Amino acid sequence: MPAVFRSSALLLLLLSLACGGAQAPEPAPGPDSGDQPRVRIDNRASLDMDIYAVRNDGERVRLGFVPGGEKAVFALPATVTSGSTTIRFEARPVRRGGEPVVSEIFAANAGAEITWSIPPQ
Repeated sequence: MPAVFRSSALLLLLLSLACGGAQAPEPAPGPDSGDQPRVRIDNRASLDMDIYAVRNDGERVRLGFVPGGEKAVFALPATVTSGSTTIRFEARPVRRGGEPVVSEIFAANAGAEITWSIPPQ
């Protein structure tokens, strides 16, 4: 019986090593995303960040959360991009100890994917 257990454990170990290089696929856009632009956030800071889209009129809309050292993709809601051709992003640390970071201005074209890297803090 112990030999069967060892061979099963070895098989599981080999399978996990073989699959270790594979990355999980990105989630598919939701049914309502259509041609809405998306933003890919690369949080290179060690701090967890809340991400906001900032319209030309200064209105901020929370897009979501990106843990420190992680990446995330958010579809920009039509309410954020309608009537606006440009957009900024703001990353605010979830806990105190860091400074908010504001992006440069990006074009918010239909179907575009914007990439923004939050610098290390």
